[in-house]
Amino acid sequence: MTMPESLGPESLGPESLGPDGLGPGAAVRQQQGKAYFLDLLGDSHNGLGHPDAAIEAYQQAAQGFKAQGASCSYALCLLKIAESHRVLEQPWHAAGYLEACLPLLRDLGLTRHANLAQQQLDACHVGLAQARLLGEGRAGPRSPGPGPSRPAS
Repeated sequence: MTMPESLGPESLGPESLGPDGLGPGAAVRQQQGKAYFLDLLGDSHNGLGHPDAAIEAYQQAAQGFKAQGASCSYALCLLKIAESHRVLEQPWHAAGYLEACLPLLRDLGLTRHANLAQQQLDACHVGLAQARLLGEGRAGPRSPGPGPSRPAS
């Protein structure tokens, strides 16, 4: 079984070939490996219930994937960062990452992930709208404060 040409080492571009021109150079392999393992580290932190640490690892992984031009991995990392922010009940942060990854996921044809991201973004917008309403005193209990003054009778 042979590897399709589009997936072989030459698909990485001439700058990523080693001195012999046959495969990725050590620096490229190291950069790819670092981003990949940071992504796995983020998954591990999430699995252990440490979303803050997961976000940090995913952010570093996303930077590495972006630098490599690995748009699929980059988009999925952004989605994972958003999910971690949702776990932390930080919809304002999650919405930003979801808005960044959604067009990438659609462009890549990752419809299942794009649909998930859209659902999460919609939920974030609902949560933010409710928070704004509560913050402005339009819904929920009003805080005691000086009311309108009444004339003395």
